[in-house]
Amino acid sequence: MRIIITIFSFFASLLLAACNSPADSVTLNTVDAGTPALWKVSGTQPEQKGVAYMFGTIHVLPKNVQWRTPALEAAIVESDQLIIEVLGLDDTRNAAEIFSRLAISPGQEKLDARIQPSLQDELDRIIDASDISERALNRMETWAAALSLASARTKSLGLDSSDSVEKRLTAQYEKLGKPIEALETIELQLGYFDKLPEAQQRQMLTSVIEESDDAQQAFEHLFNAWVTGNIEQIITLSDTGILTNPEIRHNLLVARNLDWTEQLDKRLQRPDTSLVAVGAAHLAGPDAVQAMLVKRGYKIEKIQ
Repeated sequence: MRIIITIFSFFASLLLAACNSPADSVTLNTVDAGTPALWKVSGTQPEQKGVAYMFGTIHVLPKNVQWRTPALEAAIVESDQLIIEVLGLDDTRNAAEIFSRLAISPGQEKLDARIQPSLQDELDRIIDASDISERALNRMETWAAALSLASARTKSLGLDSSDSVEKRLTAQYEKLGKPIEALETIELQLGYFDKLPEAQQRQMLTSVIEESDDAQQAFEHLFNAWVTGNIEQIITLSDTGILTNPEIRHNLLVARNLDWTEQLDKRLQRPDTSLVAVGAAHLAGPDAVQAMLVKRGYKIEKIQ
């Protein structure tokens, strides 16, 4: 659960917004200012004419966090466009329709039949604490139920995606009159989960249940690593939970990074500058987008 919300902006935006009841007051032990990591990508070959600033984000924010820096603002001014993970989240009706179409299938087993009996009491407790009915969860495919419960647990920490990094950057670029593009559609992003084998979906559900009690501490560690630009800590946190399974890691993280690298390689053959703002886990470790761009001949400079 600690990494799911960080990797997938869709669920941070749509499912957290669906949990409408106010969260209990929770005091988070998080840093209130910092310098999230930022890189500059430039070409070394004649056809590599463009520049990209790569900014790692986190898709849910505590209140009153200062994450903007002079280096980031300079990159925004220099850039010609903003590139984020997915567009269209403001159209919640359309997003919910896409989610329902992929997430709800007939003939699903009851959710408690998809886990070990020893976890059933904990599952009941998590469901009771959420705003999601057991009947609704039973109709969902396992991946969708797992992410819905993970999002509800995050919402209970008082976190709200309505003031996320992406939303603030998007608003700024709209005000500047600069275009905003996306690397994925909502349907494509959801599809990475929908295509997982059932065994991997059930492993995700088990992980959500087992990590539920640690959700606050896990988020604090992850957020503090992000806001302070601690890439080594992000790598460590990204190598835990469901992402220790090589197949799940490839399906949910590496495959997306490969696709984004292909898209960015094509964009970087244009003579313009982009700010690319994507989840921090995609920009950390040997599978990072920057590492893949290096293999294609690009130069990476860490700005902050």
